[in-house]
Amino acid sequence: MKNSITVLLISLIAFVVIVPQMADAQKLPGIQTSSVRAPTDIKIDGKPTEWPHFEAYNNANEFYYTISNDNNNLYLVVQATYHGTIAKIVYGGITFTIKNNDKNSQIIPVAITYPYMLNSPGNVSYVLRTNKTLSEEQLSALNSEISGPIKEIPLTGAKGIQGESISIYNDLGIKANGIVDHQKAYTIELAVPLKYIEQVIDANGNFSYRLQVNGLDTSGKNGIIVVGGRGSEPSAVPVSDSNANFLVSPTYLDGSYTLAK
Repeated sequence: MKNSITVLLISLIAFVVIVPQMADAQKLPGIQTSSVRAPTDIKIDGKPTEWPHFEAYNNANEFYYTISNDNNNLYLVVQATYHGTIAKIVYGGITFTIKNNDKNSQIIPVAITYPYMLNSPGNVSYVLRTNKTLSEEQLSALNSEISGPIKEIPLTGAKGIQGESISIYNDLGIKANGIVDHQKAYTIELAVPLKYIEQVIDANGNFSYRLQVNGLDTSGKNGIIVVGGRGSEPSAVPVSDSNANFLVSPTYLDGSYTLAK
């Protein structure tokens, strides 16, 4: 095996897949159905303080989300509260694909992924599942581990933007951020100026979208492969097919959105 390949023991992130049983999640639709005007004080900082509630909770992806807009930008906020889902998002990111409603349209969809890093952190799930609470120091270290390696945002199909990615510190107005809070919820926020996606939006302000949790890439192209096994932690959960499949299998939802006036 080449030295450049990092062997990531799946036991470091072993978990039992449990769908969060939250009263508010049960009351929400699985797919957002409403147009939402973005808050005037919105900040892309990974803190969902501007949002009184989320518009949907999707069981297949195990996250809350809201899509909204103002006159200039389209916004996405996603929050996951289950450690396994958080790990899956961190390892492969969420790809937000925006496309024309016409299935026969030849217009190239816009796809943006966050978070994205070449070398994914290996102990995110372990830290979250083995600590009932996180100290300021632990939280700071975890967020540094998650966000520190992010240098770019994969982006394709955006009007007037060449290449397949942009810097996380770009001056294009495209912003993304994500942090874990003291409740061990991971929130990511994304802002995309409408001028970069106007080609896929119809005359009535409608477009289709897909939110996909990519999961861990096992091809080895980013220097990571997954092997079975049991970790050094005596109480570690043995690796099972269902656990491994959850982590590496992409899940997604499809919906449509109309720009709020």
